[in-house]
Amino acid sequence: MNTKLAAGLLLFCVGAIDAHAAHPLITEDTGTQGAQRYQLEVFAEQLEERATSRDQEVYTGILSYGIAETADVQAGIPWYRSGPDGVGDASLDLKWRFYERNALSFALKPGITLPTGDERDGRGTGRLTWGSLLVVSYAPGAIAVHAHAGYRRNENKLGERETLRQLAAAATYRIGDVRVVGELTRETNPVPGGGTVRYTTLGAIWSMTRDVDLDIGWRNGNGSAPVEEALLLGATVRW
Repeated sequence: MNTKLAAGLLLFCVGAIDAHAAHPLITEDTGTQGAQRYQLEVFAEQLEERATSRDQEVYTGILSYGIAETADVQAGIPWYRSGPDGVGDASLDLKWRFYERNALSFALKPGITLPTGDERDGRGTGRLTWGSLLVVSYAPGAIAVHAHAGYRRNENKLGERETLRQLAAAATYRIGDVRVVGELTRETNPVPGGGTVRYTTLGAIWSMTRDVDLDIGWRNGNGSAPVEEALLLGATVRW
């Protein structure tokens, strides 16, 4: 895999952890688990590389714990397949919903990634990175909209850009036990001189029970996106 492609895939996969809301969305929302509540998300993404049309598989687990009614801590780690197999960079995040009035709420989500992946194989940056999201959600009923603006200090050993920004917006529509979801994202390309990365995501989330969700999605890359398209599958359990 060439350097530019590896950098783009890294942004796609690591960015999905750092800015993760309800899978298959990248856009974060302001929801939290509640004090002493847990949530485990496990999802699989099959990515088709634009330059080679080769598929790469990424499996990710994210565990959240409610340290207060309005604050969660999260830890996540990806596992790469169909390329150099192994773990990627782990993430640690704090989400704090600091404002809520009627259907409108705001949250902050600062976090770091740890250099647990091998940057020589495109599975990490080789250094600790840090950043934060400012998140807004408006959920008056069956229709809900979410958006975030993010910044990441991308310290790395790969010669990538060290300042990365992300804008994302999503809408969901609930029909019974199913939420239909759609999303647009715009991200800085970590490759110096690379154009803006854009993705469009469509999908659905089925709430089997109050505490168990299954989801499916499809993501299409535009602009300088290194991933042409992706199939997204996931499951969420809360307790």
